[in-house]
Amino acid sequence: MKVITGNNKQDLLIETDTLVMGSVEGDIRVLSGAKLHLKAKVKGNIHLNKDSVITIQDKVIGNIYDSGASIEVIDGEVEGEILIYR
Repeated sequence: MKVITGNNKQDLLIETDTLVMGSVEGDIRVLSGAKLHLKAKVKGNIHLNKDSVITIQDKVIGNIYDSGASIEVIDGEVEGEILIYR
């Protein structure tokens, strides 16, 4: 599993199973088949491709665009909308 920590001020592309801790100021795109474990505050949108998986354990200030993913929120919150495209 790939690990990304710290204060990231850029968009992230998740291609493999990844743990993100800290904060992200930018959008996150999770490719098909990848899993994202999010323990970071996100100020931006999250784009989920088909068959991707996300676990949210912090705050997302932005929208989640779901194109056929699995979303789990544990002790976290999404301040924007979860928009489903299937």
